Amino acid sequence: MRTSRTLRQLVVALALLVAFLFQATWVLAGTTGRLVGQVTDEAGAPIAGAAVKASSASQAVVATTDAGGHFTFLTLAPDTYTVSVSKDGFNPTTYPGVTIFADQSQSLSLRMQKGLKTIATVGARASGNLVKSGTTADVYSVNAATQTAVQGIGGGGNLDSAYSAIYSQPGVVSQIGNYGFGQVYYIRGSAYSQVGYEYDGVPVNRAFDNYNANSLSSLGSQETEVYTGGSPAGGSSATLAGYINQVIKTGTFPGYAQANLGIGTPSFYHKAGVEAGGATPDRLFSWYVGIQGSNQMYNTLDNTNGANQAIDGSGANGIYSSPFNAYASTLSFYPNGTFSTCGPNGPPAGALGYDP
Repeated sequence: MRTSRTLRQLVVALALLVAFLFQATWVLAGTTGRLVGQVTDEAGAPIAGAAVKASSASQAVVATTDAGGHFTFLTLAPDTYTVSVSKDGFNPTTYPGVTIFADQSQSLSLRMQKGLKTIATVGARASGNLVKSGTTADVYSVNAATQTAVQGIGGGGNLDSAYSAIYSQPGVVSQIGNYGFGQVYYIRGSAYSQVGYEYDGVPVNRAFDNYNANSLSSLGSQETEVYTGGSPAGGSSATLAGYINQVIKTGTFPGYAQANLGIGTPSFYHKAGVEAGGATPDRLFSWYVGIQGSNQMYNTLDNTNGANQAIDGSGANGIYSSPFNAYASTLSFYPNGTFSTCGPNGPPAGALGYDP
């Protein structure tokens, strides 16, 4: 009798246990869903060790793929998920809009592309950018070879000057038809009197109007530096909007020499140029000399080419011929310092300066 009662209690206990288990499973299955899938590469090979993340407003869970590239999320709250997968050597992949329903299983195939390996990160910026972040003044250097290549940009009147090199730089705007000495141009909208000029580091702005007193000849120029903005910390010329500095050539070992002769018609364009330089083998002493003359005569009578002349030859401006434009000659010596002279449109002709 006792044995029968014990057996009956055991059966009841087992029945209650099974009922509880079934009840729990029914409740679980009715409130969550499942997401399974596989991660492969472009060739279809499984990717092991990939991190798979399913995120929504309800929850965010992470799983790792096995050796076969499989992953499983057993209990996901019903919601719309974004599934993302990442692994070293592959480009991250995201699949939005994966909807999970209660008591249902979703299957998803994820494919990843191999990514390029980053060895180093290099930042580059074009040297000709007009605006640079955090920079109030930019400097552009035009060497002699580039200056020769762009000499025609400013027109035929600038073939022997450095103005074309200046006009080719960002932020510089010139007037149409500029030629000769003292050309007017604007750096970032500045006035002509707000530009500073130096000739090999020597200030050459005129005292009475702060304008350029140098001819800006292309002969003898090693490079023309164009600053768009205030002058550099070592600049001596007063400036608010721009800064021009011409660096003259030096002699080399072995030495060099060059001669030019030109003639033009019908614009009556003449040219002559001599350039020579040399130095001792140890460069303790170097010398350079450059002489150039140009003559361009566009007007035959006056600045209106005779349009304002009366029949008898008289006129408001009278009759005159265009002046001869002689570009600054350059004579320089470098015995541990700099001797230079330039004229007639530079510092007073024959003036001799020394930079220790």
